[in-house]
Amino acid sequence: MRPGEILNRFTGKDGREVVLRPPRWEDLDDLMEYINSLVDEGADIAKDQKVTREQEADWLARELTEIEKGNIFSVVAEVDGKVIASSEIAKRGGYSRHVGGLGMGTRKGYRGIGIGTKLL
Repeated sequence: MRPGEILNRFTGKDGREVVLRPPRWEDLDDLMEYINSLVDEGADIAKDQKVTREQEADWLARELTEIEKGNIFSVVAEVDGKVIASSEIAKRGGYSRHVGGLGMGTRKGYRGIGIGTKLL
């Protein structure tokens, strides 16, 4: 998996084109806006406070490193050039290294059109 490599392209149920691909450094601002929108709506995610650009940059740097190492499989969904959803499977360590944790989310306004199904 290479940053920016298109994994899938499809038309959502609402007619919008969706591109699935690994995240890339250029997604930083979109990813920050995306996660903060989920925090604003009180979504059931690991974050309960908005992140700063610096915090998001630190997270993205770690994410890209772990993708390169093969410890994380991460995919973003892009509509009209903007990241609006993400999915990640992260390997656990130690005796649980055969287990992965799954996380995913979709920004409000893009739900119910098939993006989550394709991300899985």
